[in-house]
Amino acid sequence: MRHLVIAYGAGVITGVLTTWEAARRWERAAWAWSWASGWLSEAAWLAREAAGWIVGVVLVLAAAGVVVWLAF
Repeated sequence: MRHLVIAYGAGVITGVLTTWEAARRWERAAWAWSWASGWLSEAAWLAREAAGWIVGVVLVLAAAGVVVWLAF
């Protein structure tokens, strides 16, 4: 009977520790995904901003080229 109690206790302790470790790892993975998601959304926003500036510069240069072409 004593062996059964020891085996049951060891099983409970193992289950608790395994569950705790799995929850800790899940929390860390969720935090990492959240952090990466924040950085990816920031990078996407910066890329949109850069694309807007690039389009603006190209349009200004094209307009200046048209003005120079029409002037001569």
